[in-house]
Amino acid sequence: MKTHPASSDQLAPPVTRRQSLRHLAPWLGWGVLGLLVLLAALGPLYLSAFDLVLAFTLFNYMTMAQSWNLLGGYGGQFSLGHSLFVGAGSYTIAVLLLHSGLPLLLDLLLSGLLAAALATLAALLLMRLREAYFSIGSLGLAMAALTWMLNWSFTGATSGLNLPPAATLDYSTLYYLALGLLVVTTLTIVLLVRSPFGLRLMAIRDDQEAAAELGVNSFPVKLVTFAISAFFVGLAGGLIALNKLEIEPDSAFSMNWVITMIIITIIGGIATSTGPLLGAVVFFTLQQVLQNSQALSSLLTGLLLILIIRLAPEGLWPLALKLGRRLGEGLLSRFAHSKQAETVLSAQEAVGGRSRLGER
Repeated sequence: MKTHPASSDQLAPPVTRRQSLRHLAPWLGWGVLGLLVLLAALGPLYLSAFDLVLAFTLFNYMTMAQSWNLLGGYGGQFSLGHSLFVGAGSYTIAVLLLHSGLPLLLDLLLSGLLAAALATLAALLLMRLREAYFSIGSLGLAMAALTWMLNWSFTGATSGLNLPPAATLDYSTLYYLALGLLVVTTLTIVLLVRSPFGLRLMAIRDDQEAAAELGVNSFPVKLVTFAISAFFVGLAGGLIALNKLEIEPDSAFSMNWVITMIIITIIGGIATSTGPLLGAVVFFTLQQVLQNSQALSSLLTGLLLILIIRLAPEGLWPLALKLGRRLGEGLLSRFAHSKQAETVLSAQEAVGGRSRLGER
């Protein structure tokens, strides 16, 4: 006796369902991102003054890590000198506010531009170097800049500078400036990486000789990348100065800045656009929970870094994507098999019922 086959939808293989999930995943991601941006935009409506300061610091961490990731992750240039650009941005806006009389937002923009100009000059010396030589060279420049600022009387030498009263901004304004800078930085880097320029940059990172054979000139690509990375770090440095209202060389040019950028990027996922954001949240949360025990905070951060390097060298974000994909595929596979089993069972019952009717 003939049986009616189940519909194609009922017997759809898991592969088809997985493909549907993959098409749906980007839309879900954009939806979650839009919700997070909306919540962040409304932050001053429900956050206290203390929470706004914490959010300001977190956004700056994210911005600096994203900027370093452009050069160190996508570009393969492991810089140890980005503290130079934090300090340059901080001192630029302080000097301009004290002596120029220009609008504050223009001063902030110029702090990023000066950092980019310094990076362009540094690139003339550093971009011919590779790997460890580049890292050591960038560290040397940052240390040289710190030594210069400690002895430069125009910027207060070891005493630093106090920003004028006109530089005082309320917490909500600082919050929105940091959030806006983070959004612009992230969008710029994402678009840049997905452009032909980004493809050339990653080709140079993967194999500079092979890229050169294909006609890719590495020097201008590296130089522009270095300048863009320094520009956003310089802007973040300017915001840090506006928040503190006083700066001095040891803190503005501290190695802790670049170490923080590197740790955040490695924890979240190097050469990913979401990794630095996730890494900043993990790092900052650990800092705040253990703020009364600095030694324990440093110890646990170091242990976390070692575990990630050993167990998940790509970072937490790629690991989360893999686990989520496996979990989703497993659930879809179980769902598909259960639907197929139900269909087969229904068909068998139908056949059995018709056989009994035939016998009667």
